[in-house]
Amino acid sequence: MKKFTKVIVSAVAVVGIVGAALGVHFGYAKTTDEEVKTYSVETNGEPLRVAVISDLQLPDSTDNTTHQYESFEKTLTMLRDKGMDALIIGGDFTDVGTKKAWGTYKEIYDKVMADCDKPIPLYILGNHDYWLPNFFGSFEIPTPAKQQKRFTEYTGELPYSHKVINGYHFICWSSSDGSYDKSYTNKDWIRGELDKAVADTPDKPIFVITHLNPQDTAYGSDEWGNSDITDVLKDYSQVISLSGHSHYSLIDERSIWQGDFTAFTTQSLDYIELEHGKFNESVPKDAYGNSMADKLPGCIYMEIEDSKVTVHRLEANTGKELKDAWVIEAPFGSAESLSKYTDARSNANQAPVIDSNLSVAVSDIKDIDGNAQKMISFNAASDDDFVHSYKLEFCDENKQLLEFEETDYSNHVIHYDENGEKIRFDNKNYENGSPKKITDVTYFSDYILGLDNMSDTVELRLPGNIPENAKYVVVTAIDSWGAESNSVTCELK
Repeated sequence: MKKFTKVIVSAVAVVGIVGAALGVHFGYAKTTDEEVKTYSVETNGEPLRVAVISDLQLPDSTDNTTHQYESFEKTLTMLRDKGMDALIIGGDFTDVGTKKAWGTYKEIYDKVMADCDKPIPLYILGNHDYWLPNFFGSFEIPTPAKQQKRFTEYTGELPYSHKVINGYHFICWSSSDGSYDKSYTNKDWIRGELDKAVADTPDKPIFVITHLNPQDTAYGSDEWGNSDITDVLKDYSQVISLSGHSHYSLIDERSIWQGDFTAFTTQSLDYIELEHGKFNESVPKDAYGNSMADKLPGCIYMEIEDSKVTVHRLEANTGKELKDAWVIEAPFGSAESLSKYTDARSNANQAPVIDSNLSVAVSDIKDIDGNAQKMISFNAASDDDFVHSYKLEFCDENKQLLEFEETDYSNHVIHYDENGEKIRFDNKNYENGSPKKITDVTYFSDYILGLDNMSDTVELRLPGNIPENAKYVVVTAIDSWGAESNSVTCELK
């Protein structure tokens, strides 16, 4: 073979390999359903029933014994038996969007829904659905076009769609890629669909489904929200925004918000994650290091009527009600309708209460890795809703507040760079950072296990570097609105 011919053959082979890895799908541009599809569901005079799940995060595996597999299967079975006219899946079907992970979704769905009427699908992609393992783990390179086509291949749905069910508009607004801040820039499209919905049904709620939360609305949106979504929805007061992504708990009343519109989040079927800054971490652990985050997956079940939308918060695997339902009442989008779930709810909130005769006990324990730890225990505080977190401060024999270096849950001293960003202890730049002195330690309570499962005794792991001259601990309880209880000073024993 001539040298020139060899070069051409080699070049074609390289292009073929790279093209296969990229999954370029030249000419594939069908991401939006241009037609508004209309459905009529016989409800026999009952409300329209719409189930909402999100963040299944099915792994890149064929193992049918994983927590994620079992949680999705149990939840879908529960919702099938309860009855649903439509099913919203708010993105992150997968942990990484491989064919194995998508195959697991289809396997479970087809198995559970085999012999029954299928609910109308209202599906979107999340950021995880655009991700893939490293190249040598999958021999694929993710591109938005490829991952969107894979979504359609396994669900039968397009990333962007607009459906009308029994006169109610549902607009599915997928993330456009796996990023956070630039994944909702197609604002002309969503405004056009919203204008159609308003013109058609000016007196009804309009449901907009996104993966990311509208920025600065419901609980978690300050850390995980997207400002482009808020920028659009603020102009449409009829909108009820449904989102996932944050994994924050449905037990918290801040998970619904009203301002210029209504927004609420649903919970993950995989694990709960909360805000950063607590000692027992944003995916909360107990004193022994066991995860508390995967014990109570949650979902939503809506009943939609012309006069109201009832939003049931359910324990996902069992269907048990987590708390009282939220009820959004007509006239939708009016000042009256938008006044019920505002931040002003905190004004009626009552702070937690700690027994003024509280005492504490300190004990030696072994964590799940066999490491020696110290645990403090005391009687739980009371609240008109639930205690969200606890704060501990330590004092010397003169009851003067003590300072000590901030550590992580494994007792590594935390270092910060010059911009105030944390540097992990195993990062090569760790020694270039500086520790920070703190005077208090805060913890999530065990509320994410469910209000009925909260213990009467609080057990918290102590940092390993509490000053040796600490004689007293000051205990304060904090509720979800940030209201602090009376503080009680106890002798450390």
